[in-house]
Amino acid sequence: MAREMEDLKTIILPQLDLIVASVESQSQNVKNRVQKYLQRLKVELYQAEDLLDEHEYDLLNNKMKQKKLFAFSVPDQCQDPISKPFIWIFSNLSSLSPHNIKMLNHLKKVKSILAKAIKFLGVLSDVRQVSNETTGSGLIQVTTTFREEKVFGRDKDRDSIISLLFDPAISIAIVGAGGAGKTTLVQYICSDDRVKNSFHVTWVCMSHKLDIHKHTTEVIESLASDEIPKIQNLDTLQRKLKNLLLEKREKELILVLDDVWYEQRQDSDWEQFLAPLSSAEFNKAIRVLVTSRSKELPSVLNCRKTIALEDIEENDFLTFFRYYALGSVIVRNELEEELQGIGDDIAKKLRRSPLEAKAVASRLSRMLDVEIWKHVRDSKQLDGNIMENLLWSYERLAPQVQRCFLYCSIFPKGYMFHIDEIILLWEAEGFVSSNDRFERAEGIARQYFYELWLSGYFGKQSHGKDSHVGYRMHDLFHDLAEDLSIDDGYRLESEENTEIPQFVRHLSISVPRLERHVASICKLEQLHTLIFFNPVADIGKFIKPMLKKLKKLRVLSLCFFSSYTLPKQIGKLKHLRYLNLERTSISKLPKSSCKLYHLLVLKMNASMSKTLPKKTNNLISLRRVNVPLKDVCNVGMLASLEDLKEFQVKKEKGYEIGQLGSLTKLRGHLHIMNLENVRNRSAAKDVKLQAKGNLDALRLVWKHDTYKNNNVDLEVLEGLEPSSRLKELAIEGYRSNSYPTWLNSCSESLRSLELSNCTFLENLPLNLRCFAHCRTLALLNLTGLKKLSPLPENLTSLKFGGCSSLCFISKDEEEHGVNLADSTGKEALQPRMSSTEVETLTAILGLEGSELEQFQACFQEHLYPITTVSTRHRDVAQLVLPLTLQRFELTICNITDHALSDCLRSLNSLKELALFQITTLSALPSKQVMENLAMLSSVDIASCQSLCSVTGLGSVPSLEKLAVSFCPSLELLDSSSLSSQLKEPTIRGCTIHDGFLHDDLPMLASLEIFKCRTPSVLQVGAWPSLKCLKLLDCLDVGFLEGLHALGSLQEVQLVLPNLGADSFAGCRGNWRSLRVRTPSLLQVLFSNEGFVPPMLLTIEGCQELEFSLEGIPNLSSLVGLSFMNCKVQSILSMKDLTSLESLAFFDCPHLKSLPELPPSLLCLDIFSCQILEKGCRSRRGEDRRKISQIPHVVMYD
Repeated sequence: MAREMEDLKTIILPQLDLIVASVESQSQNVKNRVQKYLQRLKVELYQAEDLLDEHEYDLLNNKMKQKKLFAFSVPDQCQDPISKPFIWIFSNLSSLSPHNIKMLNHLKKVKSILAKAIKFLGVLSDVRQVSNETTGSGLIQVTTTFREEKVFGRDKDRDSIISLLFDPAISIAIVGAGGAGKTTLVQYICSDDRVKNSFHVTWVCMSHKLDIHKHTTEVIESLASDEIPKIQNLDTLQRKLKNLLLEKREKELILVLDDVWYEQRQDSDWEQFLAPLSSAEFNKAIRVLVTSRSKELPSVLNCRKTIALEDIEENDFLTFFRYYALGSVIVRNELEEELQGIGDDIAKKLRRSPLEAKAVASRLSRMLDVEIWKHVRDSKQLDGNIMENLLWSYERLAPQVQRCFLYCSIFPKGYMFHIDEIILLWEAEGFVSSNDRFERAEGIARQYFYELWLSGYFGKQSHGKDSHVGYRMHDLFHDLAEDLSIDDGYRLESEENTEIPQFVRHLSISVPRLERHVASICKLEQLHTLIFFNPVADIGKFIKPMLKKLKKLRVLSLCFFSSYTLPKQIGKLKHLRYLNLERTSISKLPKSSCKLYHLLVLKMNASMSKTLPKKTNNLISLRRVNVPLKDVCNVGMLASLEDLKEFQVKKEKGYEIGQLGSLTKLRGHLHIMNLENVRNRSAAKDVKLQAKGNLDALRLVWKHDTYKNNNVDLEVLEGLEPSSRLKELAIEGYRSNSYPTWLNSCSESLRSLELSNCTFLENLPLNLRCFAHCRTLALLNLTGLKKLSPLPENLTSLKFGGCSSLCFISKDEEEHGVNLADSTGKEALQPRMSSTEVETLTAILGLEGSELEQFQACFQEHLYPITTVSTRHRDVAQLVLPLTLQRFELTICNITDHALSDCLRSLNSLKELALFQITTLSALPSKQVMENLAMLSSVDIASCQSLCSVTGLGSVPSLEKLAVSFCPSLELLDSSSLSSQLKEPTIRGCTIHDGFLHDDLPMLASLEIFKCRTPSVLQVGAWPSLKCLKLLDCLDVGFLEGLHALGSLQEVQLVLPNLGADSFAGCRGNWRSLRVRTPSLLQVLFSNEGFVPPMLLTIEGCQELEFSLEGIPNLSSLVGLSFMNCKVQSILSMKDLTSLESLAFFDCPHLKSLPELPPSLLCLDIFSCQILEKGCRSRRGEDRRKISQIPHVVMYD
């Protein structure tokens, strides 16, 4: 049996694969004639792969039962799970079982089919020679030489359209044939600085008929700065869009509707879709830019300018073609000169279509042979239409790349691909493999994707709030992939389609319910891929029977929020490589999942990581996981693991640091905790960090319970020598006064260094080479540091704090021999006790009851009577900062006012300044110093007890964000400390006087005041651009004057226990969210004429035992409702909240049960509500009935 399976792996499968690839590499005409035979060959190939895969699984299962797997290590060269080594298992094979006899019979059948296929291949080769295709259709090896994307010949079009965009309320349509470059031109326009500086751009890829809900959601997601809840009600969705448009009014908007398809019967849908954008308040602020293949467009778009995109000039087109074919527009040698002439002739066949030119030129660039180019020029291969020419390009892709391309047809048109996602799927499907120990399969897959991208199959595009880079497949290439993969891939997108082709291997589902389709799905017993793109409401009923039938699945990606469990049948999926449960409400993996020995990729939601099964270490093929595995015992068994993130060393068996030794493929970030549990250098060396060259960042943490110098720490750190390619290093809690000898070896690659709580280090490394290339440096709580070496010249970010042995003084103070204690005030320079230290001392003293209260009272009102170190015994130094510094954070340091002024004076590149817990600081630098900080946009000051003045801040020319928190000596008297450019001030725990918040703040967008002493009447009405107002726990505030005048408000949080309802008189706002303490305020506010109730409402700190919304008008439009930190025990019915989709309870420990809920509810979150949670989890409880129909329910203790 062993020999037969080895033959299957090394002889039969490779030959079958080559024959299938050879048939698929034929011209489309030939393939059409042998389509049925090709289908039969592919079925046999897939079944042979499954046969080998299942055999290997059974052997692994037997090995796991014997508990000997930990001794086994996977050779590096075996990247493909199908090709895992068999040598180690042959000796354990028992005599032939009925199962093995069945497999042998199947093998005989495969051998017979292979013999016939080899004969067929000989005939096919003759046909191919007769058709004279040999010279011009050779398959091209994938290379890594890529061209930067460029646009040619569209500058005039770009400039003319940009000038039109500055006309108010204009709609422009760009029309042209598919592949003419419409989308590329719009991207070229939107990337221009003139557009980026003047407009928000939101991009919606239509690519199919208008779906009002879907496309409105896409507009919202493009505009939103944070994640939005799923909203099903269209009216609510459009209100959300209008609110977002109001928020973005500081810039006008360009709405790009890319690839519009118009049908007259959809006129009313288009009117409804564009209704929020057509409101009078927006009609001058929004430009619409449309691309379409047809000049016939919805009348509601009112396109005042329709531009028929003309072909680019012939010279520009030839330059474009040369660039993608030869890599340059400049001839560099005789070969290129000859090829350029031939290439120009080929380009003239392509009707100046950029898409065709890029697809064809990129293929020619992979075969720089004059004879091949001549054959392409002289033959009729490129004389067809655009689809035939795209097919020509496809046929010259390597077979592996073709297979990857066709797989993409199961994704919806317009889908935003991300490289890291799609290449993992390709690997899981077995499309990518590597027999080279130095080249990872993932790297090969990445090359495949870039090959497709740079050949025009995908277009690159930034999206989302963080401008993430994604890729969209061009519609014509998507059509091509659909046509060519009709037997392999299928998208279930309509409720009407109930039959699915029987040979389908890859299936994606986008319907909301499965009931009508589950029978067809369960017939697909050879299915390899099942991906759900949208939540499915009734999947809980059908997931179990589907998993029973679909035993050949390699990829399973679920999306549902109507069930908390995953059936144990998941453990029967012997072939499964990719499991995505990230977008589900599943609370934990079943124990049976630990039998997924082939699983490569596991994605889970956050709650699942806390309850991983004990035998998770049995997932021996696992490579990628998105949650920490720090609680997994014997994690070293996961020898293929690449993502670990955290490892906690324990004295228990299975958590030794040596577990990391076998994890040779770790990459990205690794955080090793509790290194105090490592005995010696030898044990540390077992980690083999030096060999882990794919690690970018390493964090090493000790948590000693003593403060003694520990020589063992040095020995352990010496043994933890990382790769010389490490980019980021952090060392925390280290107890030695020496640095490891290996630090110099990291100097070239190290870009970030952090030393934290290393209390015995007295100096920075003497050899500056150790961090000469660092851009980021953090020195935190180095209490033994006596000297500060010169800092790296190119440093851009510095965090410095907690170095209590050092005092920083100015040059003048040093020259004049100023006595620090006398000049600054001895009390100010002495370290004060933090609240944490007070708590520690009370625990040591064992104080309880009244004694404890009396002791704690000594530390109230900012009294710190205990000091520990005399100022006179500290080392003094000057703090000299590199001029390149962009971010500077100073924490718990002893620095004089003059010293801070000196070190900031010349930092012209500084953008962010943070000062935390600096008790020696009495005033910020003067206006003359601060006005030189031209780039400074953010200042954050917290817990500086002696700080009395911040007036210099008013002179910072670019200051936009200011946070001042818990500085008890600081009284904000007037407006001199506020820059006119300020957008987001946050004041916490300070004293604010009447004149502080002045009228001259035209840019003010957000204001937060938290736990401050304030006047009883707070003036808030002078800032017409204010969008966010947060006033929290300010006991003095009784009235807000001018609240009604804030017409731009969107987010309002007024958790003020003494606020009167008369503050809301006359409010007519259209607020997006509201957070209040007292429900009675809502009745007054919501009754105001012209007030539009918010979509999101939060009740925080409510002291009432019974809560009711009865009597509060206009609540029917409420979408989200949250209760936070409330004493409420019962809530009356919410059935009348007909638009409510999201309900949350946070820290409401007395709440006994849920109210009656509306059928519109989609999401329920329950956090730290023990009584309520118990009722919801009880199978017989009334609350269980109430939540049974809610699609997404999350509960946390």
